Amino acid sequence: MMISTAQAAELLGISATRVRFLLSKGRVKGAYKVGRTWVIPLFDGMPVVTPGTRGPKRNWSKRTNYTKAVIHVNQKVIRQNHNTGERNPVIT
Repeated sequence: MMISTAQAAELLGISATRVRFLLSKGRVKGAYKVGRTWVIPLFDGMPVVTPGTRGPKRNWSKRTNYTKAVIHVNQKVIRQNHNTGERNPVIT
């Protein structure tokens, strides 16, 4: 048996606008358009609507991974500066 969008909305307990949205997304099984009207088949007395999927992952909460800076302090240069009184850079 075939029904219209208004009849499907009444059976599903949702608005006709929502049924048309589900039809446009291809989520009603076996439904097709004849001219300007949708024809919806019944399976065991009810139209079959496939469940939707979750939306895309949110971008606003992504945290950027910062790499930790590694500083190497050269102990040999520190001792050499201490002994000679020079001021050579100790970070390499």
